[in-house]
Amino acid sequence: MSEEIASSEVMHLTKSRLEGLSDGIFAFAMTLLVIGLDLPEKSAIIPSWDFALHLLVSLYSGFFHYVLAFLILGAFWLSHHIEVHPVRSLDRVYVWLNLATLMFVALLPFSTSFSGDFPGVSLGAIVFEFNLLAIGMGMYFQWIYATGRGRLVEPGLENRFIRHVATRTLVVPGISLLGILIALTGNTYSTIVYLLIPFIEYAITYFEERDPKSGA
Repeated sequence: MSEEIASSEVMHLTKSRLEGLSDGIFAFAMTLLVIGLDLPEKSAIIPSWDFALHLLVSLYSGFFHYVLAFLILGAFWLSHHIEVHPVRSLDRVYVWLNLATLMFVALLPFSTSFSGDFPGVSLGAIVFEFNLLAIGMGMYFQWIYATGRGRLVEPGLENRFIRHVATRTLVVPGISLLGILIALTGNTYSTIVYLLIPFIEYAITYFEERDPKSGA
């Protein structure tokens, strides 16, 4: 019974199957991201150094969003592993929260391509940022639901660890919300705010280590 909920809501679904589905969708979405780097039709390609260089430069927005989305998805995948590891049982609410999150994970190749195709339009950035906001909040709600009153996690899970994971999970949604607000002002380079993530992660670690109450 360690991987199935012992209640009237029993689903006969093991945690390994949920992890397998999640890993597959993350891997598929990360692979599909490269499709957003569109090349012109072969008939329009001129076999020359100047044309090839111009083509590469013209793809700067697509490359930037590809790298950004790939790295953030990789971070989300790692966070998903960290969140699921202490989960000892599953129920319908948790499974559907996970599926809703995966729906937005699978959507990211589209929003990344859309944003890269419209580098001068703030709507493109908003679609991309909202997608990341939805993934991040989905993972946050999964964690809060699983750990609330020790609902689905192993007994004795430290409060410090629960707060740490919750705080880290909110970093990308917070940055995404900031990006959306900047994009709404008409700024077309709002996705640059995601470069703040490493600094925010460092600040969180720094203050957690200095806080004497963090171990409570």
